[in-house]
Amino acid sequence: MIKERVITILKSSGIRLPELEERTGISRYTWNNLKNTARKREIKAEEIEAIVKLFPQYALWVVSGDVAPEAGQTSPEYDQADSNLPNQNAG
Repeated sequence: MIKERVITILKSSGIRLPELEERTGISRYTWNNLKNTARKREIKAEEIEAIVKLFPQYALWVVSGDVAPEAGQTSPEYDQADSNLPNQNAG
């Protein structure tokens, strides 16, 4: 499940492979292989750590599937749902 959550982050972030390679030091080809769900490649600890460094707000969700918005720990789906809520301060 961690691999699937990392893939979700990569897809929702819109970050392109060359930028991901530059920001993580991990080859774009490695990231591309990871994103290819047809391959049964396991995710490595260094890839998980790299994603958590880039997206620290998703650290808890990556490893557990849980969110704790009160502690700043969300998920891409949580953030998307939250952005669709009406502004509580409007008016």
